[in-house]
Amino acid sequence: MSLRPFNAGTAPTETLALRPKPMTWTSRVWRESPGRTIPLFKIDTRLEPREVEDNALSQALRPFAAQLQKLTLYLLHPEETPRLAPWAVGRFDLDAKSAYMFFHDFLAAPNGALQLGLMQTAGAATDIVISVVPMHVEAQKLSFAVTSYDFGIHARIG
Repeated sequence: MSLRPFNAGTAPTETLALRPKPMTWTSRVWRESPGRTIPLFKIDTRLEPREVEDNALSQALRPFAAQLQKLTLYLLHPEETPRLAPWAVGRFDLDAKSAYMFFHDFLAAPNGALQLGLMQTAGAATDIVISVVPMHVEAQKLSFAVTSYDFGIHARIG
């Protein structure tokens, strides 16, 4: 079974799960122009295609295994990157040079910025589960709409 693009106009009911492993994070402020400042929070992760549960997705990701060793997640405000579909909460793009994912609206969420501060807590652990659906499937490029993400930070109290 091969990976096929999703082309319905409404949100899918069946999705594929990814569980990248966070490695490092970087917080920046990008001053694009005098009237525009863009906060940027990125998390460098890695994703092993052989650990992906869905066989078709695992096989489709294997040619990009090297790029997935440095999968970058960008946590954004809503207007900062185009959506692949109106119902998407993020996007995941792979090509011969890179692998990157954008989470739309993350920084606009009520506790989005708070969570990023908690990542600095000594002993904190972060886990991420991402649901995706393929939108563009080509030999040298894949694009997925992120249908949901669960971004958790865990640490001991006291």
